[in-house]
Amino acid sequence: MSTYTTYNQVGKKEDVSDIITNISPFATPCIAMFKDEKVSARTFSFLEDSLADSAVNAVVEGADASMATLTDATERTNNTQIMSKAFQVSATADAVATYGRAKETAHQLAKKLKEIKKDFERAMVGVEQAAVAGNASTARKMTSILNQISTGIDAGSNATDALTESKLLLAGQTAYDNGSDVDTFMIKPADAQIVAGFSAASGRNREISQGKTLVNAIDLYVDVTSVH
Repeated sequence: MSTYTTYNQVGKKEDVSDIITNISPFATPCIAMFKDEKVSARTFSFLEDSLADSAVNAVVEGADASMATLTDATERTNNTQIMSKAFQVSATADAVATYGRAKETAHQLAKKLKEIKKDFERAMVGVEQAAVAGNASTARKMTSILNQISTGIDAGSNATDALTESKLLLAGQTAYDNGSDVDTFMIKPADAQIVAGFSAASGRNREISQGKTLVNAIDLYVDVTSVH
């Protein structure tokens, strides 16, 4: 007498997880830090001003005031850019029972919205995108953040010249000297391992209690001079 097994059985139900796992990275930290502002034209402007360099400032008692030379603010401009992701889903595809989503339209819409955010992040910090005024046959483009940075300090952007901690510190100093108060360092995934290696520099100790934070601070500086 043979045993009836599942290999003979007809009409078995499928065992499919009701969760769809997205395996694509979709973090957009740059966009997450942006503040929103409404504009009402294809090209929008903003003003940039600066203070005079520090100088010796001392006058004799009772001296007449000397009028300083005033400078105008600088007008900066950028373009608005239209981003689009179009798709079609049939009514039947929304009506049939599916795993991992209630309706196909909602699932596909969520994916496309994340893709637009990734495209926006790339345009801002992923490439050096130049502004394009656009016309009836040419898409308008905004200027990327990289193209709005006016300093010429190389922090490892050259493929043959890797990122180093000294370059990072110099870039931070130069940014501060040019009017930026830097509090965020954004790097591509390939450079994350280089930055992680900063903690292993010669002569540097790291406590486990510090977690993922590497503090670059000097509490004591000792100058030892040897005479031979």
